Formats: sequence, structure tokens, C-alpha cells
Amino acid sequence: MADGKQGLLRKQGLGTEELQEIEQLAAQCEQYEQLEMKLNWNVLRERPAGETNDFLYYEQGRLVGYLALFCFNSQEAEISGMVHPAYRQRGIFRTLFQAATQEVRRRGVPQILCIVEHKSQAGQAYIQTLDTRFHHAEYKMVLQEPRLPGKSIEGLTFRQAQPEDGMLLAHITAVAFDMPRSEVTWYSQGNGNVNLRRPSYLAQLRDVYIGKLDVSLGEQEAYIIGFGVLPEFQHRGYGRQLLAYAIQETLKRNPGRIVLEVMTENQGALSLYQSCGFQVVTSYDYYSYPVSR
Repeated sequence: MADGKQGLLRKQGLGTEELQEIEQLAAQCEQYEQLEMKLNWNVLRERPAGETNDFLYYEQGRLVGYLALFCFNSQEAEISGMVHPAYRQRGIFRTLFQAATQEVRRRGVPQILCIVEHKSQAGQAYIQTLDTRFHHAEYKMVLQEPRLPGKSIEGLTFRQAQPEDGMLLAHITAVAFDMPRSEVTWYSQGNGNVNLRRPSYLAQLRDVYIGKLDVSLGEQEAYIIGFGVLPEFQHRGYGRQLLAYAIQETLKRNPGRIVLEVMTENQGALSLYQSCGFQVVTSYDYYSYPVSR
């Protein structure tokens, strides 16, 4: 417990002590409601300095409230947060939410996506007090027992991305997810996304690169993200082969578990993941909150 801290603190980057406090608070909140809150731990441990993304609330040196802000593009910001069960109904989360809204407004981002675990009674009750609308829902899935295809597809090969593949990764991401190329800023030429904590994998059909997949490696779990196949090569089994390859490579690193998220309405992707051994463990509801400028 850190002496002297009181009230709201806006943080630019998180230190080891703060991460430990957040982990402890998350464990208490999760145990209270039997939750698996979405806090993007791998992102929290690599927060950039000079950018306010974390809002902490203390009572007599004890962290009792926390809200995380994630801006993955210029059109929306995601937030996820919590308040210690013994400190609820005191306006703490409202204070955190207002501070995060001010930061989002300052950046000129037009909307916030509030992430609320579907079975969180406290979270669902609070979201009803805001002027929000339901946006979409996602399942969190965990690999229980890998079921990988035994037969390969002729001409289809895979490899880990190299430092010079930044532009290729960005191109596939933009096309596969129908995003403006300018919004894909997390890959860079000469650096790519190939560090040990976040490897990327490429699928090549003869002389054409057709898909990619990223893995975010944390201390207790590996997160599969950015899984995309170019539209003209979808529904041919290539994606399943790429996913199987990435699972095999990730298992070599001995992660605690391998997880991913999928929109609940995407039955094709859900079936694909289930066929490879993933099972749903919880779901998250996303609510859109407009930010006036």
C-alpha cells in the first residue's frame, strides 16, 4: 500500500508497483463476481510515456478504483475499469469515467466503447446510467485441447515475419479488416512486429502472401490478435492452417494458456476456433458513448 496517495491520479505509463496494485484490485473484483475482466495486460505493461491512458483512484493510500483507456484508431477509444466491491456506490467510477472522457475529447476521438463483461451485475447496472447504445458483443475463448488439421494444402507455407515485413503486415491488415491504410500504425518498416513478446506469422500461397496473424505474449497467457486473410482467399481452409501453425509455434513458448476474442455474431469464425479446440469462457458487451467536442 502506497502512503499519501488520495483521490484521482492520471498516469502516463505504469510502474511495477502500480501494476501490482491493479492486479490485486482486479483479483478482488473478479473473485467477488466470478469474472474475467478485459484489461489487456500485455498492453498495460508497455504503456507509452508521455500519454495519459490510465486513471487510478486511491483512498488513504489504497487503490480502490481503476480505469484503462485504449485508443487503437482515431474513431473510437475503448475503456475498461473496476471499483473495489467495498467502495462502490460512492461515485468513484463516475469520477474515473469523467476523467477518461475528458482525455478522449482532448484527442478529438468521437466515441468511447465501454467494455462490460456480460455477467457483471455492477458493470451492467452502471452502463444503464449513461447515454449509451449497444454496439456489439465478443466472446473470450481459451484453447482447451488443440485439434489441429493433419493434412496440409499444396503450395501453402508459413513463416514468422521479419523486420522488413512491416509494410506487408500493414497492407494485409488494412485489406483483410477493411481499414484505411493510414489507421494501421503499429507496424513499421525495418521493425515490423517481430519482437519476442509479439511475433507475427505470415501465410503464403505460392508467390502471394494471403494472410497474417499476431500473437501478444504475456506472463500468463498468449493472445491471438490481428488474424486476417485477404478476402479473395477466404473460405478455402487457408485461415485454419495459418491458425494451426501459429498455435503450434506459440505452444513451443509454454504459455499459461492461449486465448482470443471473436464477435458473437461471427458464426463462421466461432466455428473455426471451436474446431481448433477453443472454448468460450465469457463474453463482453460493448456500448457506444458519444463524446461531444
